Formats: sequence, C-alpha cells, structure tokens
Amino acid sequence: MTSEELKARLKNVPLQPGVYMYKDQSGQVIYVGKAKALRNRMRSYFQSSEHLHPKVRAMMARVDDFDFIVTNTEVEALILENNLIKAYQPRYNIDLRDDKTYPYLKISIADPYPRVYITREKRDGVSRYFGPYTDVSSLKETLRLLTTLFPLRTCKTLRPAHRPCLNRDLKKCLAPCTGEVSVEDYRQMVEQIIAFLEGDSREMLQAKEVEMKAAAADLEFEKAARLRDQINAIHKIGETQKVHLQSPWNLDLVGIIVGEKDSLALVFKIRNGKIIAKDTIWLNRPTGQEEAELMGQFLRRYYTDNTDIPRELVVNTLPAEQELLEEWLQGVTGHRVSIKVPQRGDKRSLLEMIMENANLLWKERYEKDARQQAVLVHLSKVLKLPVVPTRIECYDISHLGGQETVASMVVFTDGVPDSSAYRRFKMKQDQNDDFASLRETLRRRFLQAQQQNPAFLPEPDLIVIDGGLGQVNAVQIILAELGVDIPLISLAKKNEEIYQPQRSEPLVLPRRDEGLRLLQRLRDEAHRFAVEYNRQRRTRRMTSSALDHIEGVGPQRRRALLKQFGSVNGIREASLQELAAVPSMNQSVARRVYEYFHGTITP
Repeated sequence: MTSEELKARLKNVPLQPGVYMYKDQSGQVIYVGKAKALRNRMRSYFQSSEHLHPKVRAMMARVDDFDFIVTNTEVEALILENNLIKAYQPRYNIDLRDDKTYPYLKISIADPYPRVYITREKRDGVSRYFGPYTDVSSLKETLRLLTTLFPLRTCKTLRPAHRPCLNRDLKKCLAPCTGEVSVEDYRQMVEQIIAFLEGDSREMLQAKEVEMKAAAADLEFEKAARLRDQINAIHKIGETQKVHLQSPWNLDLVGIIVGEKDSLALVFKIRNGKIIAKDTIWLNRPTGQEEAELMGQFLRRYYTDNTDIPRELVVNTLPAEQELLEEWLQGVTGHRVSIKVPQRGDKRSLLEMIMENANLLWKERYEKDARQQAVLVHLSKVLKLPVVPTRIECYDISHLGGQETVASMVVFTDGVPDSSAYRRFKMKQDQNDDFASLRETLRRRFLQAQQQNPAFLPEPDLIVIDGGLGQVNAVQIILAELGVDIPLISLAKKNEEIYQPQRSEPLVLPRRDEGLRLLQRLRDEAHRFAVEYNRQRRTRRMTSSALDHIEGVGPQRRRALLKQFGSVNGIREASLQELAAVPSMNQSVARRVYEYFHGTITP
C-alpha cells in the first residue's frame, strides 16, 4: 500500500482513544502505539520525512498497512497496548533486555501449598521473586537457611501420600502431602517468609528469643539450642541486605540513562527501609524516544510483569503522561501510586546513589564497547572497507562425506555474537561440493533479504567466508548476480590468510592483531554452529531410519526408548526383557524392536 493510500485511509480513523498497529508487507505487526485521539496521533507519522526522527523514518519506510482498535478511555488503551506488545513483540517497540540470567528466589504463591526454590526462568507474573543474586553459592546457603526457618515443601510435584517423607521427621517440611497442615496455616508460613525476605524480621526475632528463653527455663536445652541456631541464621541472612535505611520506607527507585543506541534502567526495591532487590535492564530506542517518553514506556512494561508495586515510585525524570500512568497503576494495585522526583532530603540522596550505580554500569559497558569499536575501526582500515562494520556475517559448510550438507550463518553485531540473528540452512540436495553449497546459501540468504523477510534484515556491512580464494570468488559471482554490493573476504585456516575477490595475493595480519582475532572468533563460531547442526541432522536421520519404520513404535515410544538406552546402539544392545520393561512398551512391540535389530527370536 502506497503512502498516499495510507494517508487516504487515515481520514476514516476516528478521533477517539485507542490503539494503532503498523504492519509491514508480510502483515507482521512492527509497532504498537496508543493515543488519546487516534487520527491525530497516527497522522503525525505521515508528515514530511525530514521532520521525523531518523529511526521513525526507517520504521515508516517499512509500513505497508495499519490497523486500530477504539477504546472507551485512555487507561483502557494503555492496558490494551501493553497486551498487544506482549502478544506481537513488535520490532520497533522498546525491548527490555534484563539480567534474568542471574538466579532468583521464587515462591510459587499460585499453588495451594507453595514452595520456595532457585530459578533462572522468566517471571510468570503470578509468583513472588526475590533477587537477582550474582553469588550463586550465597543464594544456595540462603535457601538452606530459609528451609530450616520455614519448613515449606521442597518436592516439585505435590502428591497425596499415606505417610510423610524424611523431611517431616527432620522438621524441614510441614507435610502437606498427608494433610497434616491446613492451607490456612501453611499460607501463614508463606506470608512469614515473604515478610522476612522483604526485610521485616524484627517481630520474628523477638518471638524466637522469647521461645528460646522459655525452652531454656523449662530445661528443654535441645529445643533452645535449635532456636538459638535459627536466630543466628536470621541474623546471618539479614547481614546480606545491602543497605539499612533510617526510615522504614516502602518504595521503588527507578533511574534511567538514555543513550543514542541503548538505554539503561536501574530499579532498586526498598521494603521496610532495606534494599532487598535490584533489577538492571537494558533498553533499545527503536524510534528514538525522548527521556520522559522512554521512562513512561519502561514503567508500563516493567510493572505489567511485576506484581510487587509499592505506593511510591521515585524516579530521576518524570514520565510522559504521568497522571495516566498513576491512574493505570492504581487500577492494577487497588491503591494509589505516586510517581515523584524528589528535590531534596534523604530520598534525593537515595536517587543520587542509584544514579551513581547506573553511571558505573554505563561506564563499564561503554568502555568495553569503545574498545570493541576501536577494533572494528582498525579492521575497516586494514580491509579498506567503506564503513566501519556494525554487522558482520560469517558462513561455513558442514557435511560428512556429502551426507546431511548444511550451512551456518553467524552474526556479530558491534563485535560481539548476536545469537538471535544466527541462521542455518539445509542444502536442497546432499553434496560434497563446498563451492556449490556456499553459492546456494548466499543466494537463498540475499533473496530473502530482497523479499524484505525480517529474519534476514538488516543486511551485513561485511561478509566473511570460511575458506580460501576459491570460496570467496565463488560467492562473489552470486553476489554480483543478485546485485549485492557488500564487502566480502574469506579466512583460510592453515596460515590465517585473508582473501578478497579477484586478488590472488592474500592479506596476512600479525597473529596478535585484534582485527584478525575478531575474524578468527567469527570463523570458529560459524564452524561450531555448522558442525552442531550437521550432527543434529545425522542423529535425527539415524534415529529415524532405525526406529520410525518399526510397527507400533510411535513418537512417544521412540522418546522412551532413547531416554532409557541413550542411543540407537544402546537399544540394539538391549535384551528383550529390558526392552519390554521400558515405560509405554509392551511385550509384542518389544519383540518387534528386538527382531528388527537381531532377526527372528528362536522360541
């Protein structure tokens, strides 16, 4: 659809609150936004391109269609926008890349009898999470102490039982499996552990000390000693809290640093005057949002997935549409939530502390990026590239005697692996011809790009081939046929020589050259990725040929056999009795499997 056709459609868009969605040629949603008056907001994107931010201009060049949904209020539009962003994951909406690779302590409060355990999973929006923790050994010690203080269940699946397990005898579980504890009493224990992890341990300590003294007075010395150890454990866990403030505040501190490409958000959670958690979240700015707009979008995304929302948010910059945000947060929590930028006092000092932490993280990241950028600048000079290569793609071929021929495409963005952009190719026919396989791979890759397939965009600034002069010349022919004008080199393993098309003499860089080392990392990663895919294909083929044609062996039984014996060779070596003992197998199917590998069984 042309720009003029889109502008004509805009006349039919109402001046009501709602959500709009921009789509590309394939019909994929690439941006979701909300508006108080839909037509006015959407029209602002179709003004002269010279008045648009460069990133908005790039997005609008891909817009081929739009859709919209009218709502009754702005708050409804905000809620719908959040839901659609989560559903479509649009390319040009902000992306939260946080530190969820660090472990958390999770309490599965949605379960009738919740359990507490360590996880690295993405937050589910229902359970309670504490962390993240950078020291895993410390987290494990914390969990061990917690299970001593709070005897919640540790079993992954709660099943009714006639008698409890050993944990009940060790006083490490209340045995909900046998009905020895009611849901209400168990929930009370869960509330205690949540309060404790939020920093409220004073009442518990007082109660434990009174109980310990009473036990000692009654000459119950073993019980008193156990209580003493629990009190020491509470103090030990309390010592891990980073800061203990003078005032028992309950609030979140949110600081944002806005950069040209990426931005950083830091969230400190303060409960009962203690900093109990920190979230570090990197954001992109796909449409070049200003600081206030970015803060507003971040708060909406962050608190959509985070149910622990205090009554006060202290921020370093007020978000756009502050009142609308506060109204939405009140609807989510059931209580008023204020967003403030303190100008003086202790909260101002806290805000300065979080911004100092954010600046240190920013400096650490971008000093590393600056070193990497220097390597890329150096590489562009020695290779005489027209631009500093932001995106570099490397290709390699893998096969075993011409069987299961595959290719890999790995991507380094700003000098570091970008695994989400990796692609792999299965050749349309098996062949022991690397030149032909490379030509097929590059043809398919750039035809997809020319068809605007987002999985193959953007195109690279530099193409690297694992091989020598023959490989690089073979690929150059395909690029010329497709009209692709992108610098191309190959890296030969033996002497680490760099070849360029139509140049017989290679470029040889010193072994310690940082640019060469970057190319080696890229080449080795492409080789690893290709070999891994080839092995997967061969394993699948071997498994398929060995098991898929045996009558009665479907996907479930095949998985059970492989799980039990580890491989097809393990199945081949198993006895008839061992095969029949596998879950989901029976005697007749086990006999057919055995006969497939060994021939007819003699009675």
